[in-house]
Amino acid sequence: MSKKTCNQELTTYNQLLIQKENEMDQLEEDQKKVEKALYQLDEDLRSGFQRLKELNEGNDKELQNEIFRMQQKNDDQERRFRQTIQDTQKEFTQVFQKEIRRVDDEREELHKKRGEIPWD
Repeated sequence: MSKKTCNQELTTYNQLLIQKENEMDQLEEDQKKVEKALYQLDEDLRSGFQRLKELNEGNDKELQNEIFRMQQKNDDQERRFRQTIQDTQKEFTQVFQKEIRRVDDEREELHKKRGEIPWD
């Protein structure tokens, strides 16, 4: 293989590696954005249900039984919503990690192929 051809192949592999590394960086950045959004959603949900609980507790004592029943229903909804958010977060994390591993494997393969090219 001529020196020019080797240099061209090395350049090509270097460019492909840079692309893969950029792709991995973008995936990791996107993952952090999704995790932050899910965390904020969970916090907003918790805060909203806490405010609802406070409002319910401030109502007239005559309505305590109804309020208690409503609060139990609200608590159940909160648990379900929070569980859904946690499940979604786990799912997103698994998807991102799988994609990051795939891109990393491709990057490693490019490193391997580039390493097989003579440098002189």
